Amino acid sequence: MKFISFLSIVLCININAQAPPSQPLTGPGGSDYTHGSVIQTNSTSLFSGDGYWLFEPDSPKPDSADVVIFNHGWGVYNPGPYGQWIEHLVRKGNVVIFPKYQQNDGTFFANYTPNAVTGIIDAFDELQTNVNRVKPRMNHIAIIGHSFGGVITSNIAIEYSAYGVPKPDCFMLCEPGPGTSVGHLSTYSNMDTDYKSLIVVGDDDIIVGDTFGKMIFDSTNISTAQKNYIIQYADSPPILEATHNEPLAANSAYDGGTVATVITAAYVASKEDAVDFYCYWKLADALLSCTFYGIDCEYAFGDTPQQRFMGSWSDGTSVTELEVFPKVTGIEESVFTSNSFYPNPVRSTIHFEKEVVDVKLMDLEGKVVLTAENTRQINVSNLSKGVYIINIENTFQKLIIQ
Repeated sequence: MKFISFLSIVLCININAQAPPSQPLTGPGGSDYTHGSVIQTNSTSLFSGDGYWLFEPDSPKPDSADVVIFNHGWGVYNPGPYGQWIEHLVRKGNVVIFPKYQQNDGTFFANYTPNAVTGIIDAFDELQTNVNRVKPRMNHIAIIGHSFGGVITSNIAIEYSAYGVPKPDCFMLCEPGPGTSVGHLSTYSNMDTDYKSLIVVGDDDIIVGDTFGKMIFDSTNISTAQKNYIIQYADSPPILEATHNEPLAANSAYDGGTVATVITAAYVASKEDAVDFYCYWKLADALLSCTFYGIDCEYAFGDTPQQRFMGSWSDGTSVTELEVFPKVTGIEESVFTSNSFYPNPVRSTIHFEKEVVDVKLMDLEGKVVLTAENTRQINVSNLSKGVYIINIENTFQKLIIQ
């Protein structure tokens, strides 16, 4: 009897298991590549905390190309763990500059941005002066940053002139955060207002959380038509997750030769899946196309169906969509100002704009189903879908769990 029950469970799992979305054939995030190969150059040293890797499109080799500066996460001073995303960007027709900002894990935080800047400046010099290089389109520059690389990206976006770096036209922060009290600015409110920008956080990021991303979104004066704050949710984990590691998609063909504990861990944690295709790659492609050519903007901004869509499982069920702020209704102009908590509706984690002393969640019969004290977030993923009442320090509001 026990064997039959176990077999039934196994059969049920196999029958109900659905294949996740594959890479789309066309469009932002798609596999409609215009170049067949990548030329890579390593201009770093094991004995230096700066330098750069350079990746240029080939087969065919263009005369010029748009430029993406890719700032790695803390400790991942090797392009290999990001190799699939780098290859995707380059085969789409971009030159990728991958600056190094750490010699090792002991490099001082205060040196991170200056080190990255040195690599960026040297890379542009190489591209502009070496006749064998693909020439950079200096009016088409984007910066992408993951983790601490998102902090460096923000630092460069606000202080590009002081650093002597060409001004970027747009930037994308992926799971951004310093994880420390140094290496970032106290405010970014003076950032130029003509950027297009995307800030993407994973709902289950326990490494840096969402504090830095929310701060950049709320403190910068970029028009809300040109900046979105996006939350990516897990769906049937561990198949599709929403962790700090989602931007990683390794390809050892782009390994820089550096070996370190965090780099090894990044290789292990990385995977290429629908979160890459429909979140990070799609949003980055669309951000570049929208900024440089005025196309595909519906995939990058506006809380549109195209922007939120994360593909479909093999049975036709949609993967849990991205959540985009501000909402198209215009009610939520900030991720902080929606009735003191967000999101609502929610799928897994409720975030509060400040620490709350006491919070209770009740069903519609008044039964308390969840309590918490002195917190800035609560996880409701174990509760059934439906309508609840949330009591935040004796203030009652309706909450919908999807």
